[in-house]
Amino acid sequence: MFGYVIPNQAALDDEAKARYRTAYCGLCRRIGALHGLRGRLTLSYDLTFLDLLLSSLYEGESECITGSSHCPIHPIRKINWRHSGPTDYCADMSVALHYYNAADKWNDDHSLLGLGFEKLLDSPAQTAAQRWPRQCNAIRTCLDRLAQLEAAGSEDLDAVSGCFGELMAELFDYKQDHWSPELRSIGFHLGKFIYLLDAYDDLARDEKKSAYNPLRSLSRQPGYEEEMRDIFELLLARCARSFERLPCVEDADLLRNILYSGVWLKYNCKQAKEAPKK
Repeated sequence: MFGYVIPNQAALDDEAKARYRTAYCGLCRRIGALHGLRGRLTLSYDLTFLDLLLSSLYEGESECITGSSHCPIHPIRKINWRHSGPTDYCADMSVALHYYNAADKWNDDHSLLGLGFEKLLDSPAQTAAQRWPRQCNAIRTCLDRLAQLEAAGSEDLDAVSGCFGELMAELFDYKQDHWSPELRSIGFHLGKFIYLLDAYDDLARDEKKSAYNPLRSLSRQPGYEEEMRDIFELLLARCARSFERLPCVEDADLLRNILYSGVWLKYNCKQAKEAPKK
């Protein structure tokens, strides 16, 4: 369930693309500094969005550090990067999310890949949990509850997507301050969107494997496509409404690009693939 909260590169100018890249590389750099090379395997667009959002919202509360250096992926030419106070938080959340997700895959499916990733990230995840016990407890609790619902074959979309929504709400609630209601709302509705879009995207594959998917019955009903589109639009509208209440100035256009356009890319790609069949 990673990789849905992405920028629409085609709609960005060169300056905005460079801004996004410096944030992405800055997060990667801080993950490496805090958790080593293995931690960098957890780098994702989703946590880059959270870093951009929190860094913009809390702009001025911590120094924005910029630089240029080599990295394992780009050993020849130097890469520009930037990070601020919230970046270390997002770095910790990145390893914690992937660790508990890997543990969940091992417990549910006995995935050897999940077990290997869990073992690899065990020490970094424990470090993150010591620094952020509330958030890490929420990740574990919500994924456990979600696993129970999935094991029972639940098709209650509010219940199953709500588990991931609650998880994301806790992650977005960085400081538990006066911005918490809006940050939690963005996280909650974005989390529900990610979960349901992942299920929507995986439906055909899950049916071939006879694997769990909460949309199985709904997909056989008339008007399925229209209903899913309505659900996605409603969830993202609520994200946007909460975002616009925040006093974000730095990278605001970049954040809007992701929330209003980028998150639709995988949905639109699936629609384009399905169009010839229809």
